[in-house]
Amino acid sequence: MQKQNSVSITDLTFAWRGNQPDLAIDEFKIDAGETIFLHGASGSGKSTLLGLITGVLSGQSGALTVLGRSLGELSAPQRDGLRAQSMGVIFQQFNLVPYLTLIENVLLPCGFSSSRAHRTGPNHASRCEAAQNLLERLGVGAEAREGRAVSALSVGQQQRVAAARALIGAPALIIADEPTSALDAGSRDIFIETLLHEAKAASIVFVSHDASLAAGFDRTVSMGDVNGALRTGREV
Repeated sequence: MQKQNSVSITDLTFAWRGNQPDLAIDEFKIDAGETIFLHGASGSGKSTLLGLITGVLSGQSGALTVLGRSLGELSAPQRDGLRAQSMGVIFQQFNLVPYLTLIENVLLPCGFSSSRAHRTGPNHASRCEAAQNLLERLGVGAEAREGRAVSALSVGQQQRVAAARALIGAPALIIADEPTSALDAGSRDIFIETLLHEAKAASIVFVSHDASLAAGFDRTVSMGDVNGALRTGREV
């Protein structure tokens, strides 16, 4: 039986400016439930690829299907809806809301998707409990219980809150853009172990420059192999 793809890309091109593509992908597929370690030099197109998969960016040509939906056929609001309902994204900048509590930051995706809220818990109290439990497992539960402000957290602690927000509500696809950059070695290992455990059956695209982290993932992918624009000498 043929495996279902979480992500399927065919003949995709993307250009920030001009006619020369910065990203050119002949074919790239991620199986449902597969965990991918994606690496490459700065400027190789890693963040651009993540932007395309999440629907934040749109390619100029080709086909991109994510979780069974052709992104080229969806409007911007529909892509936003798909991302809120079925994806968890850990951004490099975290994008936490400073005037919200840690629990409220974690539960933000539930406010944009009723199905994700339902997967998290049947009511607000149960969702808060789920968020607190997730923060506990990521090592920032005490800060949540104390009502610590996001701005009072270290960079590494903020990174873990952002991870909890991505994981809440069992999304089918997790996108993690350098999620361990602010963590020490011990915290980094715990973070990855927790991420892989909490993601359960989700597909994961994990971007990092640290090749030592690749061993925990199903497959390692180099942007140099994926991006044909690099092979033609195009500056990206």
